[in-house]
Amino acid sequence: MKKLTLTAAMSACMTLAATAALAGESRNESRLDVAADGTINIADSTGVVNVHSATGRQALVVSVTHSAKIEVDQTVTPDKKRVEIVAHAVAGQKPSEDEARVDLDVAVPAGVSVTVSSATAPITVEGLSGDVIILASDTGPITVRNTSKAHLHARSVTAPITLNNIANSHVEVISAVGTVELTRVFGQLVSVGTTSGNITYQGDCSGGGTYTLTTHSGAIDVTLPETASVDLFARSISGTVQNDFPLKEKPHVSFTPKPGSSFTGTSLSGSSSVELQSFSGRIRVKKQ
Repeated sequence: MKKLTLTAAMSACMTLAATAALAGESRNESRLDVAADGTINIADSTGVVNVHSATGRQALVVSVTHSAKIEVDQTVTPDKKRVEIVAHAVAGQKPSEDEARVDLDVAVPAGVSVTVSSATAPITVEGLSGDVIILASDTGPITVRNTSKAHLHARSVTAPITLNNIANSHVEVISAVGTVELTRVFGQLVSVGTTSGNITYQGDCSGGGTYTLTTHSGAIDVTLPETASVDLFARSISGTVQNDFPLKEKPHVSFTPKPGSSFTGTSLSGSSSVELQSFSGRIRVKKQ
């Protein structure tokens, strides 16, 4: 009986190994040299892409493929200023959606710029500093957390974009119909534009910067603490506006505010400029 049990166990292990081999699932880990002012370009159509900070001067790349029909090319230019990480189908192969999935985890040295492009893969970036970060996804959610002193550009078609704890940065976000959520995001420039996606902002708009949130038909919701020092302007052409934040009336304005569709005012010294505009969507500003 013991012999039969051992034989059965060995048979099961061999079957699992054979199944994994047929599935083509493979994990690869590599370290790539990259110049201090270099750029890492990542292209992955489907799967998951995680980007975070590295402790040394090398980029650590972990890739998991789920089919032998897919491979991940990793190339470094001779001067180490550009690293390319590209997931693609093997020549002559036509992988299914599940087979085409590639999961990437990339640790990036400080000061190195990052570009990530995807069709459906969720993109998560965390802990980078002093970098140019360019993220583009059609339907995969984009999330950026705990990043500082960066030039951050995010573009989406239908996917949501979420930014959290972005400090002293230049931020530009463009979305067609996806929602955009910003929490504790501040810097010299924070610009968000959507066609019909809703925009939410929660923070103090600090830094003496320019904050511009614009949508055609989506809603804009802004929540500010009492300590926010802002010069605020809000207008919706055919939508409604509502202000629940204590603003002081400005002595001189370039237009006459229209109750229900526009308002303007300042809080404290008005160090940061905040402009909220929508064509037909609702705009609301409230106190935290």
